Amino acid sequence: MAPRIQPVEEGRVSPEVKEYFRVAEERGAPNATLLRILARNPVSLRIFYDAWNDAFYGGRIEHLLKEIVRVRMAELRGCHY
Repeated sequence: MAPRIQPVEEGRVSPEVKEYFRVAEERGAPNATLLRILARNPVSLRIFYDAWNDAFYGGRIEHLLKEIVRVRMAELRGCHY
């Protein structure tokens, strides 16, 4: 099995990154573990996080499409969402 990338510990990141974690936890998305892994490279985290917010919370994607994506993702993971 390939080694897994470990998420960073919250105590080792900037206040800005901690705020990304807090908002993601509050919203339930994007996945907090993904953000903690991306936080190993704060520039990558900011690019991803800004794009995510713009797409999902900036009104660029209609709510119906977001729900379809959520259901499909659940199906792919074997979840009976």
